[in-house]
Amino acid sequence: MCLLFLTMGIAAQTTVTIGAGASTATAGTNGDPIYRSSGTSTYHYSKSVQLLTAADLAGASVISGSSINSIGYYKTTAFNVSGSNAWTLNVYLKNSSATALASGTAWDTMTGGATLFYSATINSTNNFPAAAGWVTFTNNTANTFSYTGGAIEVYIDWVPSGTLASPYTGGAFQWKYDTTTSVQAIGTSNSSAIAGTNTSYTTQTRRYQTQLTYTATACSGAPNPGNTLATATSTTCAAPYSTTLSLQNFTVGTGVSYQWYNNAGAIAGATSSTYTATVSAADSFYCAVTCSGSGITTNSAPVSVSGPAAAISTLPWTENFDSMSNIGSGIVPSCWTNVTGTKAWASMNAASVSYNVPKSTPNYMTIAYSNTTASQLWTPAFQLTAGTSYDLSFYYNTGGTSSSYVGYTGNVLVNNSISTTGATDLGTFITATQGTTAGAAGYVKVTKTFVPATSGVYMFALNVSSTGAPWYLGVDDFTLETTPSCVAPTALTSASVTASGATVSWTAPATAPANGYDIYYSTSNTAPTAGTIPNATSTTTSAPLTNLTATTTYYVWVRSNCGAGSTSSWSGPTSFTTACSVITPNYTNDFATFPGTCWSLANGGTPATGPGTGTTNYWVADGFLNAGSTGAARMNLYSTGRQGWLKSPAFNLSAGGYRVKFDYGVTGYNVTTASAMGSDDVVQFLVSTDGGTTWTILKTWDTSNTPTNTSNTYIFDLANYIGTNTVFAVYGNDGTVDDTQDYDFFVDNFVVESIPACDIPTALTSSLITDTSATISWTAPGTAPANGYQYYYSTTNTAPTSGTATTAVSQNLTSLLPQTTYYYWVRSMCAGTQSAWVSGTFTTLATPPANDNCSSAVSLTVGGAFAQHVVTGTTVGSTNTTALSASCLSTPTNVAGNVWYKVVVPASGSVTVETDATTGTALTDTVISVFADCTSTTSIACDDDSGNANFSKVSLTGQTPGATLYVSVWRFSNAGGGTDGTFQVSAYDASLLATSEVSQAKNDLKAYPNPFADVLNISDISKVKSVSIVDVAGRVVKTIENPSSALQLGDLKQGLYLVTLNMKDGSKQTIKAIKK
Repeated sequence: MCLLFLTMGIAAQTTVTIGAGASTATAGTNGDPIYRSSGTSTYHYSKSVQLLTAADLAGASVISGSSINSIGYYKTTAFNVSGSNAWTLNVYLKNSSATALASGTAWDTMTGGATLFYSATINSTNNFPAAAGWVTFTNNTANTFSYTGGAIEVYIDWVPSGTLASPYTGGAFQWKYDTTTSVQAIGTSNSSAIAGTNTSYTTQTRRYQTQLTYTATACSGAPNPGNTLATATSTTCAAPYSTTLSLQNFTVGTGVSYQWYNNAGAIAGATSSTYTATVSAADSFYCAVTCSGSGITTNSAPVSVSGPAAAISTLPWTENFDSMSNIGSGIVPSCWTNVTGTKAWASMNAASVSYNVPKSTPNYMTIAYSNTTASQLWTPAFQLTAGTSYDLSFYYNTGGTSSSYVGYTGNVLVNNSISTTGATDLGTFITATQGTTAGAAGYVKVTKTFVPATSGVYMFALNVSSTGAPWYLGVDDFTLETTPSCVAPTALTSASVTASGATVSWTAPATAPANGYDIYYSTSNTAPTAGTIPNATSTTTSAPLTNLTATTTYYVWVRSNCGAGSTSSWSGPTSFTTACSVITPNYTNDFATFPGTCWSLANGGTPATGPGTGTTNYWVADGFLNAGSTGAARMNLYSTGRQGWLKSPAFNLSAGGYRVKFDYGVTGYNVTTASAMGSDDVVQFLVSTDGGTTWTILKTWDTSNTPTNTSNTYIFDLANYIGTNTVFAVYGNDGTVDDTQDYDFFVDNFVVESIPACDIPTALTSSLITDTSATISWTAPGTAPANGYQYYYSTTNTAPTSGTATTAVSQNLTSLLPQTTYYYWVRSMCAGTQSAWVSGTFTTLATPPANDNCSSAVSLTVGGAFAQHVVTGTTVGSTNTTALSASCLSTPTNVAGNVWYKVVVPASGSVTVETDATTGTALTDTVISVFADCTSTTSIACDDDSGNANFSKVSLTGQTPGATLYVSVWRFSNAGGGTDGTFQVSAYDASLLATSEVSQAKNDLKAYPNPFADVLNISDISKVKSVSIVDVAGRVVKTIENPSSALQLGDLKQGLYLVTLNMKDGSKQTIKAIKK
C-alpha cells in the first residue's frame, strides 16, 4: 500500500494511494473506470462499479468520519476526447458493508442511496487530462460525502453528449490495477444507451489503482488508545521472529500522534498506529496516543511477547521435506526461511512436476531459472559449540547435463541471523557450467564443514542464482551432524552387471579407514542404520557382489570402518538391475505382457551393424492381426526411415535339437484386411550367436512374399545352432521409398522348443462354408507323419481323445446344422506316437430361402396399390448371385445376398415393384434390379433408395403385357456391412382401378356418401373383419379392426383413397372413396 499524507493545520487534507498498480488493463475491458477500446470504437456508453473494501481503506488509514474530497484512477494512455465530441460523466459514492461485487442487480437498485459526487461534461479541453496519469474527480456538487466506516462503492456512468464524430477519442483508455482474490470491479459497455434496469455486468477480480483525498475530523480531549494487538506473541523456532503491533478501536483524527514503547523505552521511528517489531528476546510493547488539540496522552495496555524457542541442539538432524502437507512457491517447513531474490524457493512433489524429481519421495525444494538476484533457503537455528566441527550435507540435481540444464551458481552460507550481511561463506557447491544426470540417482551429495569460533545460534543457507537457460534446481535430504572421526566414502558406482553379480566401487575419504569398508545391499531402497549388519566387507575401494537374482534391482550402501567400533555414516545408495539369465528351452512368449520379460526394443541400425541408439519404439503391443488391442507385437510400416528391432532374451542351445517358431501376418493399418508391403520394405528374422553383437538373416519378407492377413507360422530348425548365448530378433525397415502402403506386421506366440518327435500340422483353416457343410484344411509339418492324421469336429469345445483317420491335408465336413458353431481338431499320427491336437472353429450359414435362385423365383400378383398383394420375404441365409451387380449403385458390387421374385406385366404395360420394412426387422436397406430372364446379366431397371427410408422402388412403363419379369432383391452392403432380415415386397399398377371402378366380389358391399366429409358408411359391416385405408401413393394410412358400419375418417386429408374391406371369410373388396 502506497500512502501519501498532506497535513494542513487542524482540518488536514490527506491524499492516499490505494494499490501499487502492478498491472495495466487490456484496452476495452468491461469493468474499467471508463470504457474506451479504441479511438474509433462506437461503444460510447459504459457503466462501472469500483469497490474499496474496509481493509483497503483501513490499510490506507482512511478513518471513519472523514469527508471524501476527491477520487481518481490512473490512466496509462495519453489520449483524450477528440474534436468537438463530448461526454457526460457522473460519479456516485456510497457507504457499504460489501466485501465483493457481483453481477445480477439493476444499476438503479445498486445506486439507490448513493451520493452524486461528481458531474461534468468531458471534452477535449475540460475535466479530463490528455497525458497519462491520474484522472481525478473532485467533488463539484452540493453533496458532501462522509465516510462512515466499512467499504465505499464508486459508480461511474459515462454517456455521450450530443452527436459524436470519428475519431471519437485519441485512442483507448487503459488503467492500472492490482489483482484481488474477490471481485472488486464490474462493468458493461454498449453502442446504445444502457438502461438503469440492466443487470448483466462483467466481473473482474481486480482493484483499479485509486487515489483518495479526504479531510479527517480533528481530535479533542483525552484520546482512547484502544486495545493493543500483536500478530505473534511466541514461536516454536529459534530464530528471531516478526510481530505486527496495532491498536483496536482507538481514537483517530487530525492532531493524533503515536509512539510505541518496549521494555527499553521509546522505539525510534515507531510513530504510526501500527509497528512491526523483530523479537529476539522476551519483551512487552505499548503505544502512547496523544491529542495535540488537548495535549493529553493515554497509553495502551502492554502486550507481552515471548522470545524465540531454544535452538536445535540434538544432532544428527535431518530434513527430507516429506512431512510437508502444503507445498508451493515460498512454502518451506516450519522454522525454515525463504528469502526471495528474483524468484522464491518452492516446495514441490514428485506428482506435480515433470522437469525434475525428488531424491526421496515425495517432496523436495526447487529454485527456478532466471533467478538473477540470488535467493536464500535458510535452515532452522542450531545451538553450536565453539571449536566443534560440524558437517552440513545435502543433495542437488539439475535434471540434466546439456546446455538446457546448466546455469546455476550456488554457495553455502552460515550466520547468526537470517541475513547475508556478515555471513560466513562455506564455499560454492555448484557453478554455471555444472549439471547432473536426471532422476533420483543423479543427485550429487554436498558436504560443507563449519567450525564456529564462538558458541551460539547459527543458521545455514543455500544462496542460489540462475540464468535463463536451465529449468529447475532441486535440493533434498539435508543433514547436520558433528564431523565424524570416521569419514564416509563417496562417489558410489556399479559396473560389470551380470545376471547374478555386479561390482561396486567408491572413492576413499582423505584418510583411508583402518579396517576398510562395510557393504550393505538390498532389494529394498530402505537405508541401513548404524546397527545394520553388513552383507560384505572390503579392504579396497571396490567389491564384487555375487549370487544375485536375475532381473532384480539392488540398492547398495558403503561405510568406512575405522576400527575400535568406529564407523562412518552410510554412503549411498547406488543402484543397478541385474541382467536376464540365459534361458534353456523350452520357452514361450505369448506377448500377453509386452514386450515380455527380458525382451528389448531398439531403433535404427541394420542387421550388418546391429541395433541403433534411437529412442522411438516402433514395435508396440496390439491384438494379433488387429483383433483386440493386446497380446501380440506389431510394427507399423508406412513412410521412410523406420528401423525397429524386437529382440529376444539369450538362449542356451548347447543341448541341440531345438527349433524356433512364431506366428506372423500382415494387415492394413488398424484394419483386418490384407495389404501389400512397400517396394523396398523388409521384415527379417535374425539370429545372433554372440549375445547380439553380430547377426545372421534367417528369413526375409518383402513385396515378393508379403504374408497374408491370416495367421501364418514360421518354423526354423536350429540344429546348426548350439551356442550358449543365442539371441533372436525381428527387424523391420520401411526403406527409403515413401510408398503408399500403410500396413501392420504382427508377431505372436514366439517359441523355442525341442523339435517334437511327431510335429503338429499348421495353418488350420476352414473354407467353403455353407449351411450344411464346410471344408477344413491344414499344412503338413516339415516331416510328414507316417500314418497321416486324425480329425474330429463337434458343437462342443472339448478336445477329443481320438478322431477319424485320413492321409489328406483337407476334409469336407457334411450333414452339418445351419447357423451352428463347430469346433474342429487335427493331429499328426506318426509311427508309434502322435502330435498334440491343433484346433479351429467355424460357424455354418443359415439355410438359404426357397427363392435364393432365380429359377425358384416367387410370383408376385399385381394389385392396384402396394398394400393389396404384399408378400413377406427374407434375405437371411441368402447367397449372392455373383454374375450380377447393381448398376444403380456407385459401387455396383456393394450388395450381399439376394432373393428372387417374378411378376407378369399387366395389360397397361406398367408395373411398380417396391420393398418396405416389416415390424422389428434388422434389414434396413435393399436394392432392386429387374431382369428380362434368369440368364440376363443386364438389368432393365435398378433402384436403391426410392422407397420408404432406404428401401427400394422401381416403376416400369412400356413393358410387353403378359411378359414375365424377374426381380432381384439384394441387401445393400458396403464393405460387408448391414444385417439380413425380413421385408415386404409388392407389385402394383394404379391403372387396375379406374376412377369409376368398384371391385366386384362375392361380397358386393356399398360405401356412402361418396364423396364423404368425416364419416363413411358401409352397407353391411357384419361380414367385415377389418378395414384398410390406402392413399393414392399406396401407403396404408389407417387400419380399423372390428369396425362399426360408420367409419370415422375425419383425420384424413382431402383426396382419393382405396378402402379395402377384409372379409371374415378371407376375401377382400376394394372401394374407391373421395374425402371432401
